[in-house]
Amino acid sequence: MREDQFGSLPPPPGSSKSKQSSRASARHVAFSETSTPSKPDGAFLPPPDLDGERPKRFRPRAYACCAWGCMFIFAFVLLALILGFVFISIFHSYLPEIKVRRFNATRIDFGNAQNKQKVSLKGKVDLLVEFNNKNEKTELKFGLFKASASAAHVDLGKTEFQPFTQPKKSTKSLNATIGVNHPGVDKEDADLLKQDIQNHEVDLTLTLVGSVSFPISGIMMNKIPVMASCDCKQTEVDFGNNAKCDYRIFQS
Repeated sequence: MREDQFGSLPPPPGSSKSKQSSRASARHVAFSETSTPSKPDGAFLPPPDLDGERPKRFRPRAYACCAWGCMFIFAFVLLALILGFVFISIFHSYLPEIKVRRFNATRIDFGNAQNKQKVSLKGKVDLLVEFNNKNEKTELKFGLFKASASAAHVDLGKTEFQPFTQPKKSTKSLNATIGVNHPGVDKEDADLLKQDIQNHEVDLTLTLVGSVSFPISGIMMNKIPVMASCDCKQTEVDFGNNAKCDYRIFQS
């Protein structure tokens, strides 16, 4: 009757129902503590960090810029090569033909040097070099040309061609003499050179280094450095086959 009157009473602290209730409360408290706190009124939250997303968004634009840059560099290099090729072609069309019409290396004396393995050389080599200006409207001005000759691995000597002017559509022949005065040459090289001279089979290498000036479209090209290399075979030159020289421009 007391139970009906006063209703059900909470179980005593030591009972099983009390333990179950306390465990449920502990779970609720733990869950509440680990849950995300609610945003206070007026609090500022920073924007989310999108640094990880930016590279993905900007990658196509970076690839496009890189591709356009590579295309621009390639086009610039290609244009420079084309212009350089055109300029060199025009430049070569203004240069004259240089030929060696005759050379004579028979006036060389072979003597005995102090060293038995060496041979002294003394004498001269005569040259006839032809400059042919094929241009119909351009006059060429040549500066000082230095010439050096060698044969059979022997340096024979040097000479010079003084500055001169060549009119348009003309041919100019220049005579030169190279003085040979070598105190000591390897005996094997000297013997080979002596044999070639006796058999008229000398292979002479003549190198000409100088400068040339001429106008291109009203612009004067002054003292352009030129180097010409001539391979002269006596077996061909003696029969009228002139040795043509090859050019290299911009060589000091």
